[in-house]
Amino acid sequence: MTRTLPVVALALAFGLGFPTAVQAQAAKEEPKKEEAQKDPKVAAYDAAIKDLKRIEGSVVLYQRNKELLLELPEDKLGKLFLVQVALSTGLDAGLMSAGMPVGDTPVDSFKWVRNEGQVWLERPNIANRWDPKDDLSVGAQRTFPEAILGSFRIEQENPQKKLLLVNVTQLFFGDTFHLSEMVMSGLNGPYMLERDKSGVEAVHGYPENTVVQMKLHYASPRGSQGNLLMMLLGLGGESTLEDDRSAPVRVTYDLWYRKDDGYVPRLADPRIGYFTQDFFSIDRFLNEDRRERYINRFHLEKKDPKAKLSEPVKPIVWTIDPSIPEAYRPAIKEGILRWNKAYEDLGYKNAIQVQDVPKDDKNYDHADGRYNVVRMLIGPGAPFAAISLPRTDPITGEILNASITLDGNVIRDLQVEHQRNQASFGTARQKALNVMLRDPQRTETDDYYLFATPEQRAWKQAQATMKKYGWTDHACDYASELGIDAGLDWYAIASVAGPLNKEEYVKRFLADCVSHELGHCLGLRHNFAGSTNLTTAQLADDTLTSKTGLTASVMDYTPPNVQAVLRGKGNFYTTSIGSYDEWAIRYGYSDFGAKTPTGEKYQLARIASESSLPGHAYKTDEDADNWDPYAVRFDLGKDPLVYSDRVLLSLARARDYAIHNLPKPGESYSKRTAIIVNSLLRSFREGRNAARFVGGVVANKNFKGDAGEQPTLAPVTPQIQRQAVSLVTKHFFAPDAFDLPPSVLSSLSQDENSGAWTAPLRDIIGSFQANLLAMLIGASATDKITENSYKNNGYTLDQHYGTIISAIFSEVGQNQNIKPLRRDLQRFAISGLIQQTGAPQGSVNEDVRMITGDMLRRLDKRFVAQLAKPAKLDSMTRIHLRDSHETISRFLNRTAVTSR
Repeated sequence: MTRTLPVVALALAFGLGFPTAVQAQAAKEEPKKEEAQKDPKVAAYDAAIKDLKRIEGSVVLYQRNKELLLELPEDKLGKLFLVQVALSTGLDAGLMSAGMPVGDTPVDSFKWVRNEGQVWLERPNIANRWDPKDDLSVGAQRTFPEAILGSFRIEQENPQKKLLLVNVTQLFFGDTFHLSEMVMSGLNGPYMLERDKSGVEAVHGYPENTVVQMKLHYASPRGSQGNLLMMLLGLGGESTLEDDRSAPVRVTYDLWYRKDDGYVPRLADPRIGYFTQDFFSIDRFLNEDRRERYINRFHLEKKDPKAKLSEPVKPIVWTIDPSIPEAYRPAIKEGILRWNKAYEDLGYKNAIQVQDVPKDDKNYDHADGRYNVVRMLIGPGAPFAAISLPRTDPITGEILNASITLDGNVIRDLQVEHQRNQASFGTARQKALNVMLRDPQRTETDDYYLFATPEQRAWKQAQATMKKYGWTDHACDYASELGIDAGLDWYAIASVAGPLNKEEYVKRFLADCVSHELGHCLGLRHNFAGSTNLTTAQLADDTLTSKTGLTASVMDYTPPNVQAVLRGKGNFYTTSIGSYDEWAIRYGYSDFGAKTPTGEKYQLARIASESSLPGHAYKTDEDADNWDPYAVRFDLGKDPLVYSDRVLLSLARARDYAIHNLPKPGESYSKRTAIIVNSLLRSFREGRNAARFVGGVVANKNFKGDAGEQPTLAPVTPQIQRQAVSLVTKHFFAPDAFDLPPSVLSSLSQDENSGAWTAPLRDIIGSFQANLLAMLIGASATDKITENSYKNNGYTLDQHYGTIISAIFSEVGQNQNIKPLRRDLQRFAISGLIQQTGAPQGSVNEDVRMITGDMLRRLDKRFVAQLAKPAKLDSMTRIHLRDSHETISRFLNRTAVTSR
């Protein structure tokens, strides 16, 4: 080498155009040198991927016929690998419809771990976390194992580039994500995946993710046994399959390696309602609460942090899917953009944006996680009218993407009322009697136990079952229930001259529903205290409600505004987010520049300390429809009892409209029957809302020292409790409460969906009256009344029973005939009083036993006195009075004998 170097240097210096002997010799040796250095593994790797289609994305894949090969960099071993799975097409019109999630969680987290010639797919135990330096970490490691969910063969290895070529085809057939179980459960049949008819449909790579679209085929020799779940929900269980032996479905997989994008998790506060990413923290082992909770929210940053108003670095862009009809897109867009008001207060301009599908995106897929999507289903009917599906980072709670699915039938439901009367009336009175006594085994509230329909119970059970298939427990029935109300209220509006255009009515409804669902997609939970912001009188002020909205929060369940319904014009639905919504967004999305979650605790605590200010009350699902009468679904007004009275008037108008205007010549009586029956059933919701005030307690989540601090648990005032009982006795227990003309009773129509249903109004109304009475004098209610009276509350048991029993037996002693419904109610009341008087020790409050026994003795005297003057009474009334007297006498005499 020492001899040749000068020669080479000389040749180069002069730019000689011919090779020297040394150069020629080096040229001959160079290939041999490369050949000698080439690793056989590298050559085999290169040969394996040669001619294969390479998909360059956040995760690199190669496609080999029906197989998918993962290019796995060794530095990704042990790192978080995230997968989001969704149905691109559906197998039914409900829980397995297009867009629904598949998997254990909204975004499944894994890591690749090498094990000799394989890589294992492990799920890290992120529900339990600790600092490796903590003294408790050794014990934690021994306690919380990680799951091994799959093994995949390493086909080749490139040691130079440190790459593994792994056959991951099996991952996309869905077993890891319970897809086969989901299909079998959803279709209720023995479906098996047919691999020869399944495979990769398309693979696309993007900087954010890699998208794999699979076309899978499930087959069953016997077909579907009928969608049991849908049938339980009362939705018919209609299949959308052409032949139920064949169930083809397209599934979209989003893949990416988790990156640190600078997002700082935000700690939750119980005074403000956000969905949270919870985990058991060993670092908090000695704390009273050992769970850490990060709120779910999008990552927003200003482009110009110094500007008073700046666009975000990455806005929250919503795409309106092509499945949404053009006519309804403006209303949906309006419902989405309402939320910008809250972000503008934080200095964000156009934080939320709306677009149609980009014309240049030929590979658009509504299940692609790069999009936030609003889509619509078209089919026989879903168990929901609208549902929100946010997808969150499993570590931090950052919302990565979200979607809203609307059921197209919700539009149709506003045209025709479909609610069927399916409550099991035969057992209703027995359940009502059960409520009279304490039952430690029963965990349901009286309201749910007595009034929940089979559909509601099945839906609740379905949600629990479907959680393991990727569902969350963020159940939302707002649009479904609101659609029923809106359809019924339309007839009250129609009773007013010059009713609103129905198409406009539907659009306002859609905007309201979408606004609610979008709040969920921003991270917010339900807030059932929002409806108590304005008084009933203020709800009639369109100027005020256009500015503030009908409620403090669109995250409440609010019915159509009855003040607008009665006038036939005005703000039927809320037109703006409320003061609570703006406050909640301020908590979740204010930028304090903190680098860690604890670095902003002081600023967050200051915001949360405003919880007792007007319009900031927060009560969510765990609080709703129980002992707090101001945490109720589908109430409205700061004075809910006044509002309920107006609703009952509206329902009477809808019923009168049906009686006097329907059916039209050539039409059946089914629509009129549905309006009459459903208006009666709907009225009992107001009775139930009123009953909650009796013995009720008003809760407040404020902390010590919060601005405007309120009592955390305060009994409802005696005046309001008396007002509640007065409303119930007037509208539900009065002799003429449910009088209908004989001509109407004789022209009711059978249910078109049930040949056995013959409009049994006496049974329906009687059952609901018994349930309502049980809510008022059952053990749960009377226990709350006695507890409140102990706390110096002026409403007492003797007042309570006296008012109710006097109303129910008002005809006795007045020489009045007693109608059939009244006899049913009186018989049940006597049974309830007997049950409480003769209850086993500990089954009822002893004051209740004393008062009910006294009530029975006084009632018996009234029956005897009335029987002494039977001249003006019809035969059924006389028989009823004699039977009631004999029933009470037998019980009292038996009690007397037993007590000796």
